[in-house]
Amino acid sequence: MKKNKVKLIIILVIILIVLSLSFLIYKNIFASSSSNRYKGIENHKITNNEINKCKDNFKDIEQIKSINVYTNSKIIKIVIELKEDVDFDTIKDISNNSINSFKEKNLKFYDVEIFITSKTKESEIYPKIGYKFKTQEEFSWSK
Repeated sequence: MKKNKVKLIIILVIILIVLSLSFLIYKNIFASSSSNRYKGIENHKITNNEINKCKDNFKDIEQIKSINVYTNSKIIKIVIELKEDVDFDTIKDISNNSINSFKEKNLKFYDVEIFITSKTKESEIYPKIGYKFKTQEEFSWSK
């Protein structure tokens, strides 16, 4: 009888440990990732003025078909579509200057992504993607 009681206690302790570990894993991996995506966003609203200033940085490039600036969780996204290819160094310089359109407190909060595509079907330059982590000063680029 005592052996059965000891086995039962051991099984219950193992079940309790497994449930506790499962809860901790769920809480740390799944629950915290979704709740942190929007944490603090209400204190860092991107204004229409900031968006317009950002767009104005690109106004001298006549080949721009459209430009869209918006936020997605803790990321400012800039999407540019070109009618035809433009020298990438020009776009790169203007992109790095465009981030100065946003308030300093917002740049320390948001990451910034820039997507550039071209209507030129045989483009050897585009598409390009730039990414600026909130602690960086300039975009890092990839194709």
